[in-house]
Amino acid sequence: MTPEEVVGVWRLASYTEVGEDGGTVAGPLGEAPAGLLIYTADGHVAVSMMKTGDTPALETYMGYSGQWRLAGDRMTHRVQVSAHPRMAGTEQIRRVALDGETLSLRGTAVTPVGGRAPERVLTWRRAKPDGIAADGIASDRIAADGIAADGTASGGTAFDSTAFDSTASDETAEQQEKETH
Repeated sequence: MTPEEVVGVWRLASYTEVGEDGGTVAGPLGEAPAGLLIYTADGHVAVSMMKTGDTPALETYMGYSGQWRLAGDRMTHRVQVSAHPRMAGTEQIRRVALDGETLSLRGTAVTPVGGRAPERVLTWRRAKPDGIAADGIASDRIAADGIAADGTASGGTAFDSTAFDSTASDETAEQQEKETH
């Protein structure tokens, strides 16, 4: 497996815990967790996972971001920010396997459960580039904001992400300040 094969967006297919007998049970986010894992080509990683359904779970959300590197069958996530502050600054090392469009990460839990750190297995499937509206996610919000699923504004102009560049905004504010004084 190469780093180029890992780059992209992955959807969580399953999150299980391996018992002492070798059998698997639902992980801390319950039977049907949802999640996204994003690996960028420049070495950044972001993962967000949540519990779905109404059944109680040990946790309801897990997420962190930072940097990643692949060495053989070892994936390392260097955590920079996390929903769990104890993870910030740590390196999470996982055994990784890629089988077609399925990525598996295996490692031990960060926090011991019942006196032991159980092995956990996260299985991810490569996300298809369906587009936001095709997934049914946020299509109402996009319409309300005046941005179509293809990235164009309601007036037909392309969405300009530089409008949200804080550097450009700061420079503009400084220029306006000079002009008024």
